[in-house]
Amino acid sequence: MTTLLRRFALPLTLSLLALTAGCGGAAKGAKSASDESGEGGGPAEIGKKAPDLTIQTLNGKGTFSLASARGKPVIVDFWATWCAPCKESFPKLEELSKRLGDKVEIIGISVDDEEKGVLEFAKENGATFAIGWDEGHVLAARWKVGTMPTTFIVDREGVVRFIHDGYHDGETKEMEKEVISLWEDDSSSGEKLAKSSDESEKKDEKEETKEDTSTASAPATSAGDDAEDEPPPPPKKKAGKKGGKKKPAKKKKKKKA
Repeated sequence: MTTLLRRFALPLTLSLLALTAGCGGAAKGAKSASDESGEGGGPAEIGKKAPDLTIQTLNGKGTFSLASARGKPVIVDFWATWCAPCKESFPKLEELSKRLGDKVEIIGISVDDEEKGVLEFAKENGATFAIGWDEGHVLAARWKVGTMPTTFIVDREGVVRFIHDGYHDGETKEMEKEVISLWEDDSSSGEKLAKSSDESEKKDEKEETKEDTSTASAPATSAGDDAEDEPPPPPKKKAGKKGGKKKPAKKKKKKKA
């Protein structure tokens, strides 16, 4: 009896959470996993490395892993066939996949108790992105999923950047902006790095030019200093007028009476 209770405890908990807190009534927008867990964070918390994720796909996409997708943003969508909002989100995720093309990887992970019906659900709702089945709810427990659907956006370095609990109209448009922002952030950083490198090179070139100019003008400066140290030449004597100076006239002596 105890074994049976343990076996069905997690599936039942996930189902109740989805029905009461998420499915059809999820809060709008993205928020941290810590808001839902109440434990100050968790394995899938915004700003931290995403938990390990490796799963065999059901629709011929091979084995999917975050490690193999490194270098691209990844959308990890946890869903279930019994979740009504998931029927609305799947076609929108497919449209998002086509719009972004190779700029993003999308993996839809079913948390159904059985594999039966999972792939059929995906096909009926137009999904061509990778689909996997989380047997035993191992991944859902690791990522702390409590709402159906819950969508995580992981950046190119494997860090969780956005979390969407539930689904509402316009949700995938928000996701698209978020994915694009991850590419723009990386591009901006690259441009800043290149600009900084160019400025550094220009500064070095300017310093070298300044040193060359200073070296070339050094001899002239030295010659000028030597010239200042030499005593000035003696003043030239003024040439006298022709005939020389006039001799003063002799005074005549007075005769005695």
